[in-house]
Amino acid sequence: MDHAILAFSKLNDAFMINRIVVTENDYQRLMGLIRLTSPKNTEQGVADRLLKSLNEAKMLKQDNIANNVITMNSRVKLKDLSSKREAEITITYPEDAEPRERRVSILSEIGLALLGRKESEHVSWRTPNGVGRFEISKVTKTPRTGACCFRRRC
Repeated sequence: MDHAILAFSKLNDAFMINRIVVTENDYQRLMGLIRLTSPKNTEQGVADRLLKSLNEAKMLKQDNIANNVITMNSRVKLKDLSSKREAEITITYPEDAEPRERRVSILSEIGLALLGRKESEHVSWRTPNGVGRFEISKVTKTPRTGACCFRRRC
């Protein structure tokens, strides 16, 4: 095989590994959220990285997303790869985030790392103690999709 073609193939494979999958509804709502994020807001850096991920994302209709893919309002069971401890969180929009109830904003390091990923994948993000590495053990969809949120109890 030609070296240039092989190099392109490896580059394309690497790109496909990091490309996330999102629902069309999540994409639209998240793009609106990014537009509303103030440049002076502490979440702006995460919003910029979310925008980059969304621009590279593969968009699918809700019905075409596999059940093991993390979308907005998914409940996710994580296993810390170093301590083996498990935790369960829900990925939410910022207005629905409530850390004490384990609802994590998409505009957080954790939310950004998890969106569009699948069960059994390994993810990492900055923690107070350095970089945490986690395995996605289980993904459970919640009945709330699209524009629904926890506070409206739809």
